[in-house]
Amino acid sequence: MTGTISRRIGALALVAVATLAPAAGAGHRAASPAPDPARIRTALERHPLRTLDGRELSLAKLEGQVVVVQFWATWCAPCRRELPALDALDRRLFPHGGRVIAISIDADAANVRRFVRAHKLSLPVCHDGPDGLAKELALDQIPFTVVLDRDGSVAYATTGNETDVVAAADKIANRLIASSGEEAR
Repeated sequence: MTGTISRRIGALALVAVATLAPAAGAGHRAASPAPDPARIRTALERHPLRTLDGRELSLAKLEGQVVVVQFWATWCAPCRRELPALDALDRRLFPHGGRVIAISIDADAANVRRFVRAHKLSLPVCHDGPDGLAKELALDQIPFTVVLDRDGSVAYATTGNETDVVAAADKIANRLIASSGEEAR
């Protein structure tokens, strides 16, 4: 019980740091504050997602796994740069109880399908459109990345396009997996 409480306190501290820290490096603008972690979790739990082949993907069904979620769009240059790294992260996490889910906010699912085929992405990709979760969470900047622990609690959330976002998600996901006795690397 004490370990669970400590992990949750640590996770909330990570969220606070991620949402308040300015973006690093010249030419980068500061990341916008992420929505409240409880609001993120509730929205992700109750909002049905559809994969590009029309299947329902419920994040509630992924409970027990460490899940990295990224909101993205085909027209977002930073998103396009991050997706191959997220695809590789999904391949590393999957055998150890982790997943990466990419949620497109594009208006046209056909553009998303073409992009996924062209880039040979194998991670689960959902099309939610601009009026789905992104609107519900009032996301004003993408990519928006969230790491959920095995209980579905938000361990990390940040907006922005810094190259270290994928590295941070990777590190946090691996730490969460390792805390349950597995290692993704």
